[in-house]
Amino acid sequence: MRIVTAIIGIAALASTVACGPKERDYETMSKTALSRAGIENVKSDYDSKTKIVHLSGTVPTAADRERAGEVATQAVAPYAQVANELTVAGRDAKTADDLDSGLSTRLETLVDQDKSLEKTDIDFDVKNGVVTIKGNVQTAAQKTQVEQLARSQPGVKEVVNSLEVKS
Repeated sequence: MRIVTAIIGIAALASTVACGPKERDYETMSKTALSRAGIENVKSDYDSKTKIVHLSGTVPTAADRERAGEVATQAVAPYAQVANELTVAGRDAKTADDLDSGLSTRLETLVDQDKSLEKTDIDFDVKNGVVTIKGNVQTAAQKTQVEQLARSQPGVKEVVNSLEVKS
């Protein structure tokens, strides 16, 4: 009888673990919030590795861009970050791409030249002036340093820091 009870207990435990809590669907949460706010033509993609919701597409005004970012942030905070990579209509996309490329190169060069950031693995993704920092650093101080470095650069609108501290 004890064996049967033990088997039933193990089976129940296994099914509970298999059907346990799933990660929230931040992509849908942000899409729903944007739709309810009347914000259309905005794509929302969630990167589960970095826990970042990327907003992309084109909006009519800079105010619409800012509002979309605020709405998405309210929908997913504090569990995920939002990278507002929206383009404002009428802005030359080629020029924005060139600025992003130059900014990414400049940030990578600054990190490579900084001796205090040796033995780190840092990548910068830049889209429409939004810098997403990914990778690994050894200390929380390095994480803060890289974020401050990115924020200090001309042309940076926003910084999303998803660096992990790995000792």
